[in-house]
Amino acid sequence: MKIQLHFLCAKYLKYCLSSLLLLSISSFAATGEEHTKNPVPNTPEWRAYIEKSNKLQKLDQAKIAAEVKALGLNKATLPEHINQFGFDPKQTDDWFKSEEGERILNNILSFQTPSGGWSKRTDMAKGPRQKGQAFGVEADYIPTFDNDATSTQLQLLARAYSLTQKKIYSDAFERGVQLILDAQYPNGGWPQNYPLVSGYHDHITYNDNLMKDLMELLYDIGQGKNEYAFTSQKTRELAQQSFAKGLDCIKKTQVVTNGQLTIWGAQHDRVTLAPAKARNFEMISLSTSESASLINFLMDIKSPDTDTIKAIHAAAKWLDDNKIVGQRWAHNDVAPQADPQAPPMWARFYEIGTNKPVFGDRDSSIHYTVSEISEERRNGYGWYNTAGNKVLLKYKKWAEKYPLKN
Repeated sequence: MKIQLHFLCAKYLKYCLSSLLLLSISSFAATGEEHTKNPVPNTPEWRAYIEKSNKLQKLDQAKIAAEVKALGLNKATLPEHINQFGFDPKQTDDWFKSEEGERILNNILSFQTPSGGWSKRTDMAKGPRQKGQAFGVEADYIPTFDNDATSTQLQLLARAYSLTQKKIYSDAFERGVQLILDAQYPNGGWPQNYPLVSGYHDHITYNDNLMKDLMELLYDIGQGKNEYAFTSQKTRELAQQSFAKGLDCIKKTQVVTNGQLTIWGAQHDRVTLAPAKARNFEMISLSTSESASLINFLMDIKSPDTDTIKAIHAAAKWLDDNKIVGQRWAHNDVAPQADPQAPPMWARFYEIGTNKPVFGDRDSSIHYTVSEISEERRNGYGWYNTAGNKVLLKYKKWAEKYPLKN
């Protein structure tokens, strides 16, 4: 199918470029969230999607509310905060059959929301969720697909069932997979959180490899091999269909400027598919880290179609054309430092149309040099990366197998 990016017509491109200058005076929520200005289409498919999201949200809320009321609490208590989940998802087969493995798996089950997902930054190893306790430490991320949440738990449960045959694991797995299927937008993308919570969380999210991780899981389920051999034929078919829709979305969201395919934004509007703003310092732009990950993902697809092949060639060319050579950067640096021995690097964000590196601050201001932003943001964010190097190395071999044809 020919890739058509209606939202990147000349008129919209002009809007994107001007938006980069106007964001600092736009009105955003105090948290830095940009609320989607485009209402979802008034179609049966979208209405059903929103209705399902609202239903699942009420289901999650009712569970906590009932427990809080029964215990006479004013509000839900919070579980322990931790950077990841408190457990190592990479375990030996014996671990899943051990007492410790069973303990942690039961903890994980206790933190699964009624809607079917899991939160992030919540310790699921210390102990099970208690009654009256929230399912996660961050209200806006319960449940979520961010920071490997939900996909990690499902991978673990699939292995657990394949090794122990305990139905409680397969039941939880099926509920989680259904949440992923329900969360997919009619156009094939996924929001950061589901049920929806509004704000930038509702954008189609490539940030932190969110959509890629979900699609890799769906691909494995669709193949029905190894730890996913227990899945039903219906589940596999649904996973395959969802994967195909996601792939179509990836191709449709690849940004076009001056008639040429480039790379992707970190997030895209769920309606227009255009690159979108997230937090105040994450402006409308091209994002190299997420794009490098997407290119790598696309190159792993077996027997790619013509449009996928074109997408990969174009994105790899953009990375190669816009690499920064002879410089290095670390979080403590006020600006990139000259270093002839440094590997090529890329800025995290590039202005659409000019391909100039751009840097944002918490006040929504946008700058062309990292030295102009506040020290807090300069030292607290990865403004440069070298992710494209491994991708371009892999691309050289891939391109020999799938040369670009006119």
